[in-house]
Amino acid sequence: MSLSYQFLDCGNRKKIEKFGEYILIRPCPQAIWKPFTPEIWSTFDSEFIRTGSEKGTWQGKKLPQSWEVTTDSGLKWIIEPNDFGNVGIFTEHFTYTTDLFQFFDKNEHILDLFSYSGSNIIELLKNGYTATAVDSSKSAMDAYSKNLENNQISRDGQRLILEDAIKFVAREVRREKKYGSMIVDAPSFGRGNKGEVFDIDQQLVDLFTHLEKLLKPDGKLVLTLHSPRFTVEGLKIFLSQIFKNKTIQPKEILNMSKSGVGLPSGIIIFIG
Repeated sequence: MSLSYQFLDCGNRKKIEKFGEYILIRPCPQAIWKPFTPEIWSTFDSEFIRTGSEKGTWQGKKLPQSWEVTTDSGLKWIIEPNDFGNVGIFTEHFTYTTDLFQFFDKNEHILDLFSYSGSNIIELLKNGYTATAVDSSKSAMDAYSKNLENNQISRDGQRLILEDAIKFVAREVRREKKYGSMIVDAPSFGRGNKGEVFDIDQQLVDLFTHLEKLLKPDGKLVLTLHSPRFTVEGLKIFLSQIFKNKTIQPKEILNMSKSGVGLPSGIIIFIG
């Protein structure tokens, strides 16, 4: 049986979450304030401690390799803590799912770049949407597949592509493919199974120059960014130059905790 997920509190540059029966603490640099419910922080199962620029270790109770939780939508998710501090889902994705339902045409196949385990889109797939999910991480694609299976989502019309997103997009442009819907959850930095590297500072411009060629004239695109190096106004200027005939609508992603604070978790931009 899967147990529920809860985002409990954040502060002192950390966040505390309950994934089923396990309470985990992870780094959260943007939470510069003090915790709102300090009494809950004394009891936890494991804390991720960073030991290098990218990696770290989980300290405390020994965690299972994986387990399952249920979110408020009723969907089941595989939780797999790793040595980068990730757990298999990005919970801020759940905050804008309703917006995606309102924005994307259900009849348009969605191109989902940097799909990770599907936490940004699987609720749509459960409700009849179809997507091509692209990620260069085999573990991410395996988790995506498990999340489809655990939520009894048919694989009909769904494509899972284990490949570097930049290479995939360039090939689709050469093939003159077109998509009516796209969602891009661009990481600040990513490394694929074959050594592929995505650095948002170096590659964001080239990526969106290609995506403009893939998008149908009446198509819609959603960009989510979690890098503090980009501002709303700067992104509006950049995207308005590329998508000259589109409306650019940005807003901040706020992930609400049980303690009542909305944790700033990036920027989402609707282009259509």
